[in-house]
Amino acid sequence: MKFDGTTFTNFIIGSLYLYVIILLVLALYLGWKYYHKKSKREKTKISPKVAKEMAKKIAEEAAMHRKERQEE
Repeated sequence: MKFDGTTFTNFIIGSLYLYVIILLVLALYLGWKYYHKKSKREKTKISPKVAKEMAKKIAEEAAMHRKERQEE
């Protein structure tokens, strides 16, 4: 079997199309994954006012619990 430059060049160029498609799919997947991870992080954020109220309630409940345990 004889190999010349044209056969080798056609093989390389054909392979490049495959590699470009694989890289494009990989880039799209990683971008999609990053976007959803970022949007998921943003959804879990709460406002400072709500956080302050939650902390206040937890502190009140802890104080009530300590007071009840001291009475026993």
